[in-house]
Amino acid sequence: MPFPVSLFGITQYVTYLKSNWETITTQAFYTIKPWYAVLDAWDDSRHDDRGKDIIEIQADRTEAVRRAFERAERRNYTFDFKDRRGLGGLGGSGNLDEFLVELRQNDRKVEPTVKDTVDIVIPIVERQFRIEDVYLERLCIMGDAGALTWLEELNPMHQLAWSRLIKEWEGNEWPGLFGYLKRLVEYLSLASGASH
Repeated sequence: MPFPVSLFGITQYVTYLKSNWETITTQAFYTIKPWYAVLDAWDDSRHDDRGKDIIEIQADRTEAVRRAFERAERRNYTFDFKDRRGLGGLGGSGNLDEFLVELRQNDRKVEPTVKDTVDIVIPIVERQFRIEDVYLERLCIMGDAGALTWLEELNPMHQLAWSRLIKEWEGNEWPGLFGYLKRLVEYLSLASGASH
């Protein structure tokens, strides 16, 4: 039996669409395509990650963000208007050679300017550089303590979860977490030695 459709209901829906079309399309456009400040993070010394350990990969990432930060300080960046959210890479770009900063823009037809965005872009990129630099430092400390071997042996999902924890913990929380990680690695070493 076909689904009953009311002509009155369809007419109401069409009327609603006509009267709200500008709002609906504008909101959808904002939702899908915001403006981005695009900072070049390219470095000819970086190459693919094959054969690299966690520290080397993070060192590359830290260097890329440092380069983006330098360009932000020099006010050397462009703007783009594309749907690029939710991607990996630096700042959600999906590309390790560029760093994106999403900008709020009231009028999508008017391209933002460096002058109007510099107070937003510099702090965001600087904060990300500090985060990446601290994370690299923590990974080096873990490497010296023998804790990185354990981390690298985890499956990708658990490795990502632990890496996020190590990266995001505040400075005063980190020593406690590191102490637990050291003990965990020591226990695992003892357990594996006992089983041989």
